[in-house]
Amino acid sequence: MSVEESVVFRADRYDVRRVSYLTGDGQQHQRDIIRHPGAVVLLPITDDGRVVMIRNFRVSVDRMLLEVPAGTMEPGEAPEVTAARELIEETGYRAGKLEPLRTFYASPGFCDEAMHLFLATGLVAGTPEREEYEVIENQLVPLEEVKRLIVDGTIQDGKTLVALMDYLYVRQA
Repeated sequence: MSVEESVVFRADRYDVRRVSYLTGDGQQHQRDIIRHPGAVVLLPITDDGRVVMIRNFRVSVDRMLLEVPAGTMEPGEAPEVTAARELIEETGYRAGKLEPLRTFYASPGFCDEAMHLFLATGLVAGTPEREEYEVIENQLVPLEEVKRLIVDGTIQDGKTLVALMDYLYVRQA
């Protein structure tokens, strides 16, 4: 498949690109897609079995969402480095161990953002290093409560659902 790209818009953390491509039948097509540097998703679990989650205000949906911590990778930054940094920034916790679990695409229909999921254990509490504009609160949630929050629809964030379901239904199965 032959592909050509041109930049439509540059933002701080991603580009919107117009991609022109030929399909196998010789037809020319165009799509606008987001080129993203990638992100990490953290599943921090305390020694006593609680998930360190955050209530995070998301302006795009104009509401607080219950999420696991996550963050965008800096150019050239390894996912493990981003994971350690973002855990401290968003929650204040430091991980004794970061274990990579899986990589998945957030929404490949229009974005190439690869999300690298890590299990964070051996946690030590500290002070968050949040950006001044972030509206975030830590919330420690027992694993049994997490199941209820998934089922009743309280947890609506996709990356959080992937992280929790991976742990509950793949790792603990």
